[in-house]
Amino acid sequence: MSSSLVNLKVKEPVWAQRSEQIFVGKDVLELLSSSMYVDPLAMYREYIQNAADAYDVLREAGSTDHAGKVEITIDRQDRRILIRDFGHGLNEHSFYRDLTSIGGSKKRGTTARGFRGVGRLAGLAYCQELVFRSRPHKGKAIYELRWDARKIRSLLRSPKATLDLAGIVSESVQSRTLPAFDAPPHFFEVELRGVVRHGNDRLLDTGAVSQYLGQVAPVPFRPDFTFGREIVDYLSTQGANGHPLQIEMLGVGQVFRPHADQLALPNGKSITFTRLETFDTSDRDGNPAAASWILHHDYGGALPKNSNISGWRLRFGDIQVGANNLLEDLYPESRFNAWTVAESHVLDRKIVPNGRRDNFEQSAFYSDVLTRLTPHVREIAQLCRSSSINRNLRQRIQEGLLSCEESVAIASKKRTPARVVMIVAEEVERRLGALVLTAKRGLLSEEESAEFESRIKKIKSRLKSLQDRGDSVEQLAEFSVSNRKMLNEVFEAIYESSFTFSRADELIGKIISRLRRTKQNR
Repeated sequence: MSSSLVNLKVKEPVWAQRSEQIFVGKDVLELLSSSMYVDPLAMYREYIQNAADAYDVLREAGSTDHAGKVEITIDRQDRRILIRDFGHGLNEHSFYRDLTSIGGSKKRGTTARGFRGVGRLAGLAYCQELVFRSRPHKGKAIYELRWDARKIRSLLRSPKATLDLAGIVSESVQSRTLPAFDAPPHFFEVELRGVVRHGNDRLLDTGAVSQYLGQVAPVPFRPDFTFGREIVDYLSTQGANGHPLQIEMLGVGQVFRPHADQLALPNGKSITFTRLETFDTSDRDGNPAAASWILHHDYGGALPKNSNISGWRLRFGDIQVGANNLLEDLYPESRFNAWTVAESHVLDRKIVPNGRRDNFEQSAFYSDVLTRLTPHVREIAQLCRSSSINRNLRQRIQEGLLSCEESVAIASKKRTPARVVMIVAEEVERRLGALVLTAKRGLLSEEESAEFESRIKKIKSRLKSLQDRGDSVEQLAEFSVSNRKMLNEVFEAIYESSFTFSRADELIGKIISRLRRTKQNR
């Protein structure tokens, strides 16, 4: 009897959409506000970014009214911040729709800097009330929207699991319409009321805010910065430099980039920037991916952190992405990033900043740009190494000259035994020869070379004068002949057994001083 297996074809179930309504919990709002940014000052960047996009829209419409101006008022006493731009403003429908939507932005797919629709919520975590206010172009009214941040935080702490995102927004947001009167013809402003104290209260520190915006915001270079015009012209040819904002801070003045021709150091010295290098980077298809510039100097060491210019930085839409250490891992030694002054403006629209703007979204396009930047980073690292080696050799030359001068000074003292003088002279001659060979490597500048030759000449002249000097025994006339010979032998022994001539000379000086005091007391 035989049997056979029958293959039964079972029809695979079909995927289907669920009919239940999607529930978006309240905690999403916390993630998009208080948990979104590590540095509270990033709140300023988000609102400045929106202002820059608003001005782009205004320029596209052909208007030049108040082009590029942003006013920031920080009232520390009332704990209030006001950020106003004079962009196109928003009409009534767009104002209420855009400023109450979460994660919905019409900017996605455009050339705008922000496109996720969450940056407007950046201030919620740092104040009691967040107020938006706008007058559209040719509008006769001012529209206001108030987010009650205290109520939001209270609702977020509520144990009610059924409270959703839409419910929180509905309970926490209020609006009203005001007559325009003497208000600017079009504007948009953000007001933070009851700013909470965060850390050392940097949000209300006009100096800290100005320094932060000088680094990250699309503001101009200082007029007296020699390389500023050249950088701007280069970036303009690459399509990287748009229209800088004129940010005015009440009590501080206009915000500029922190770059200058010279950088003062804590030790009283300064760094002078001597050369600008520019280069562009293409993607794998030959299209522009990034435009970069490097400000070269002598690479004598790391730039101070408070210079606000150190590190190779990345910008997108002329706004800095991440901190100054974003490319630190590209260096053979990460410390050399702090010696660098450079920027790369990302042009490839396929490379986009992540939600926090503390880096770019990881992609093959971003990796390609980093790969193409790496050779330039390594060239800077090589300059740092060479400068470090040369600086150490110059320091060795200076220390060697000083040591020779000290040795000759000791040999010139009357109490130094003649045999020790001869040993010192031979040792100094040997060290001078080695220093001359080191100096011939071309490490010294013309000024340093002239100083080096002058000091060498003086040392040799003093060595020659020592050859005509008599024995130190004859110079210790205050002691008896027998004591002089004994002292001479003791001094020779001390010099021979000491590690350095200076230590031996110091000990001999103490011995003579004590002998003189003993002799006077008798």
